[in-house]
Amino acid sequence: MPNMTESEVFDKFAQIVARSLRVEISQVTPDTRLTDLGAESLDLIEITMETETQFHIFLPDKSILDIAVEIFGPDILEKDGYLTEAGKRLMLGRMPGADAQAFEGQVAVKDLQQYFLKVGTWVRMIQDLAQYSPGECAGCGGAMVSSMGFRMKCAQCGREITLRSGEEINREWVREHYAKEYQPQPEASVSVPVL
Repeated sequence: MPNMTESEVFDKFAQIVARSLRVEISQVTPDTRLTDLGAESLDLIEITMETETQFHIFLPDKSILDIAVEIFGPDILEKDGYLTEAGKRLMLGRMPGADAQAFEGQVAVKDLQQYFLKVGTWVRMIQDLAQYSPGECAGCGGAMVSSMGFRMKCAQCGREITLRSGEEINREWVREHYAKEYQPQPEASVSVPVL
């Protein structure tokens, strides 16, 4: 799965959505929100579970913004229901350039939640997480296949691995962003030449 194109991921995800929501596949477009197709909480759970099974990934339970707020602290990334400049920089750093317009001007957190319900956003998230699911065994080069839970097993040698969760991957990325892009760096000391 790690080498699937965005188009291949979209086609497969569109089938999952159409089947789960009992809609025509032609209704599922990259700009369609799952809620526009009638998805409710239980439907989203079903779509999540089927997506994890079909793509061999472990989707995050929390949004990237929720994870980031835990690391950055309150009122740094969002204030009064809107993203701050630091919040927009964080989101732009994690989202593809094609979605940059979603973070221009004032961005309400509730609008951001709608962004995360778009089929295209799910497709890019799936493609990103699939990069962490090996297609081949690191030990023998055999094909990796689904095992129990969030595990994969080598069809050739039997070696098993546990998939990294999307939440763990996002948390790692946020910590790195915090350290490199946000955390104030100590000012360099100015050395005075000795005369």
